[in-house]
Amino acid sequence: MKEYVLTKIRDTLYGKIPNEEISTVIDSVSFCLRNYDIMAKETSVVVCDNSDSQIISKFFIAKAVEGLCQSSLDYYRVILRAFILHVGKHIKEIVTDDVRVYLAYKKINKCNDNTLNNIRRTLSSFFTWCTEEGVLDRNPMLRIKGVRQVKKLKKPLSEDDMERLRSLARTKRNKAIIEFLFSTGCRVSEMVNVNLGDVDWQNGQIDVLGKGRKYRTVYLSARCKIALQEYVDSRTDDLEALFLSDYEGMCQQIKDMNKLSRISKGAVEIMLRNLGKKAGISNVHPHRLRRTAATTALKRGMPIEQVQKMLGHESIETTTIYAQSTNDEIKLSHEKYII
Repeated sequence: MKEYVLTKIRDTLYGKIPNEEISTVIDSVSFCLRNYDIMAKETSVVVCDNSDSQIISKFFIAKAVEGLCQSSLDYYRVILRAFILHVGKHIKEIVTDDVRVYLAYKKINKCNDNTLNNIRRTLSSFFTWCTEEGVLDRNPMLRIKGVRQVKKLKKPLSEDDMERLRSLARTKRNKAIIEFLFSTGCRVSEMVNVNLGDVDWQNGQIDVLGKGRKYRTVYLSARCKIALQEYVDSRTDDLEALFLSDYEGMCQQIKDMNKLSRISKGAVEIMLRNLGKKAGISNVHPHRLRRTAATTALKRGMPIEQVQKMLGHESIETTTIYAQSTNDEIKLSHEKYII
């Protein structure tokens, strides 16, 4: 929990103050908290109580039972809290116009269409549940349509970009992370939960737990296996996690007080972002490596059904997003076929 709090502080400060100062703040907070334990606040549910807070608590319990991951639950919670506070009504009093006015308010305040759709989907999930559970007689989301989004072509990393990232990754761990994300196409949340015992070294494969609490098999390229093996061989700990946090840049006193632990999503994102800046590549993040893996596989002839299974997509329509041709590819085809 302490590592989670430090990661949240690091993420919050990123871009607001220089990176050197962020490291100093994190070191100082870590030192001050060395003799303390941190626990998340918990709330209990009174089943017979139908107040707003208890309705929301029951909703999150239901979603947790359905298998929604903690990060999604946290995201839902932020959206619902902001909506309820803005509307200023009890849940049972909310009507369609309240939702419309709130979405319009968010739009006016420069909320992008993707985020607006996420808000709409979250509210739809909540009010649909309320209707099914008998909390509401009528679902206020029934007449709320989806927000039309401008479809932007999100570019994968080029082969040159990948080589620059590989060459600038200083540690064996960072090299292994890059190769793992590119070889497997895993989500970062899936990668950070992999244990050493999950790796089938002989067959070069790993069973990962993905969305919907479903396992799937992902495969390691020869390059990825070598990078992983070199990283694992360099470790002297007995921890089960495949990838560990590090305390690079901390003073020795702080480093001695902190124990290694499983790497967090935030730490991976910050590492890749900083690596991208050094390489002169903008917008480097774990999902872009996943997109690069999918696009590369499709370009080299892997059937889209197999790419779908590799990525763990429920619907093949999601996978087709990666199959869209880039402008460069269209230009080359145009020069070839249009004379």
